[in-house]
Amino acid sequence: MSQANAAARKRRAGGATLQENGAPAQTNNLQQQAPKGGLTLPQVISLVDKRLITLETFMKESKGSFSQTNVSTPVSSASAVSEDSVNQLADEFDTKFSMLAQEVAELKDIVLKLQSYTMEVNKTLYEERIVVLSDMGQTKDDRINFHISDDEIEDEPSK
Repeated sequence: MSQANAAARKRRAGGATLQENGAPAQTNNLQQQAPKGGLTLPQVISLVDKRLITLETFMKESKGSFSQTNVSTPVSSASAVSEDSVNQLADEFDTKFSMLAQEVAELKDIVLKLQSYTMEVNKTLYEERIVVLSDMGQTKDDRINFHISDDEIEDEPSK
């Protein structure tokens, strides 16, 4: 397991190229100087700073050697591939955005229809309430209109 960890660390650190620069030796010196409880904040900052400087110089050197040894054709094809992928992503985002905009517009229409229906129902209920309340102000005889004919009165048994 420790060999796998060591191999992973070596890959992350760039392998043998960083050891040639002497950066791991400096890191080991700092770790040996640190107390067993861990590194202090200034030590951590200086350690990170040294690692960053080492990585930056390594990247600059590798870019310089890469551009000198290779022709510009692979770089332009890589940029063409990235442009195609960017265009595909932009088209995909555009279609998704337009679909979302359409859904939002449909939801807006639904809400407006629901709101207008609710307002119509409220208006109808309000008008019916006015009619009911105006009927309550009248006497009982005025509200109920029974038309009893004389024939119906004669048919009733007398009390």
